[in-house]
Amino acid sequence: MAHYTIHQELEALAGNADTVGPQDDGVSSELISRTIDRWHTLFGISKSDAVDRIMEHRNNLTRTRVSDAHWDAVETEKIAAGCDREAYEYELELQKKKAFLPDLLPSSDDASTVTYLVELSGPLDSPEKVRHAVKMAEMPAVVEGWSVQEGRAVSLCCIDVAAKSALLRWAAGEGGWKTPRATSRIILGPYKLRLRRR
Repeated sequence: MAHYTIHQELEALAGNADTVGPQDDGVSSELISRTIDRWHTLFGISKSDAVDRIMEHRNNLTRTRVSDAHWDAVETEKIAAGCDREAYEYELELQKKKAFLPDLLPSSDDASTVTYLVELSGPLDSPEKVRHAVKMAEMPAVVEGWSVQEGRAVSLCCIDVAAKSALLRWAAGEGGWKTPRATSRIILGPYKLRLRRR
């Protein structure tokens, strides 16, 4: 039985690797600009983020593909909503990720125990600069991590909810992050974790 499951997984990987574009049913691929516009509209993301997510989705060999029977059952409804098969598969992947999200987000009464992570890069490339930007009394803790998406090590500063608000005000004002040259990511997300600090 395990051999059969492994065989199925290998076939799914091969099928995903063999897919050149979103249309694998003999229909010619549409222009990428139309796909970008579709994802921009459907998912409420910028066009540059749409390009990144489309490429990430297409390069994900482990993504789940809907069967032809499944697509036939929902195609009319999804096409009417502006969704093609590729966007629908991406939407299903998002739903899977969101299913785990409630466990990660704290309730409002936990707000004082929430830790936000700030990537140390760009204008905030050191804990000293984060401390100065948010006017913290103490040096913020730093944790090391790995960006799976970008395949690189990252250093992250740990801040609380008050420091997060101050950092967002700083970024909108004197941080100068209204310019396209600003490359830091401010808030990666709230986490209620035990972190290994350096």
